[in-house]
Amino acid sequence: MVGDLDPTRPIPLGASGRLVAIPLTNAVGDHALLVRQGDASRALLTGEQQAERDRVVVVPLDDDVELRMDGDALAVWLATGSVTSGAAESSVPAWANAIGFLLILLMLGFTILGSLTFFGWLVRALT
Repeated sequence: MVGDLDPTRPIPLGASGRLVAIPLTNAVGDHALLVRQGDASRALLTGEQQAERDRVVVVPLDDDVELRMDGDALAVWLATGSVTSGAAESSVPAWANAIGFLLILLMLGFTILGSLTFFGWLVRALT
């Protein structure tokens, strides 16, 4: 995956696209991502080798970098596009709504009929 990164092409981050991540490699071959906005460096993401798992290291380079330590940060980021008002709206055709409504009514009818049948058998079995 690291080999697919083109160091001459920054990766856009965030909704505005003003933040970009630039892949870096130092003299000993360690890889990192430098997050920049314009000419200003904002953060550095890298890793440290550990015994079992590598540790992800985020180095804030200015005061406006937020580090989220909770387990919900990923869920919030993933849900942002699907639950915000900025999401693209889709319209369902009226005929599809009508078919769905009829199917729900049919299912409700079968549920009532099945309940009446079951409880009728139950009352007859107990009397």
